[in-house]
Amino acid sequence: MKIFLLLILAISSLYAAKPQAPKFLMIEPAKAISVKAGASVVTTVTVKIDPVFHIQANPVAQPNLIPTTIDFPETEGIVLEGVTYPEGKVFRLENSDKDLMVYDGETKFKVKFLAKSAKPGKVELKGLLKFQPCNNQICFFPTRYDLKIPIQVVK
Repeated sequence: MKIFLLLILAISSLYAAKPQAPKFLMIEPAKAISVKAGASVVTTVTVKIDPVFHIQANPVAQPNLIPTTIDFPETEGIVLEGVTYPEGKVFRLENSDKDLMVYDGETKFKVKFLAKSAKPGKVELKGLLKFQPCNNQICFFPTRYDLKIPIQVVK
């Protein structure tokens, strides 16, 4: 019985000590939008970046960095026409001599879709926000978050 209790304590301490990845940002839920079949529509993806972090802008300041991107695969005849990335802010990591272009705080991306061959009805577009987060000292591995945008296609 003692061995069993020791084993349970050892296993629970492993789970308790497991480090959690930092939560770099929060994505505001997308508002439902409406588009006529064959027409385009623009919506906004808003992210709120934790004050401790920033993410690389698009375009990046240095070729070895990974830009923030938004991508949506074609879904039920709705295609991504383009993304307008906001202008980045100049930032320098501690102990660095090179400037970065970053996003911080609340950042808004304009996303344009075309209901190319979509039929009337509700569609949930699923995409990805990919970015490289950093704090004042280091940059972390590239990260991705899921995006969802509900669209109503009308005649």
